Amino acid sequence: MISQDIFDELVRSAAIELQPEERTELFKELNSQMEVIRQLDAIPLDDMLPLVVHGNPYPPHVRCDLRQDEWIPFDNAAGILAQAPVSKDRCFVSPDVPHQRIG
Repeated sequence: MISQDIFDELVRSAAIELQPEERTELFKELNSQMEVIRQLDAIPLDDMLPLVVHGNPYPPHVRCDLRQDEWIPFDNAAGILAQAPVSKDRCFVSPDVPHQRIG
């Protein structure tokens, strides 16, 4: 389960502002999801069961062709940049995310 201290640190690290009722609901929802993970982890599996690490395969007859990776300039890039809280040299500036161990 996620402790209140770890939850508070996650919220602080994510730099999101939550109302008290949102904090309560999100805390409850995250712990509910952790309980589901715990229940799934408790299901016994045969050690010889192959791992599925790449999802479902898409054989060629159902696979779409890759699109061309083609740059198409946007007409109003300056308008989008103007909406950013901080920009520099026509790039968005994001806040530094401290790298620390949580928990």
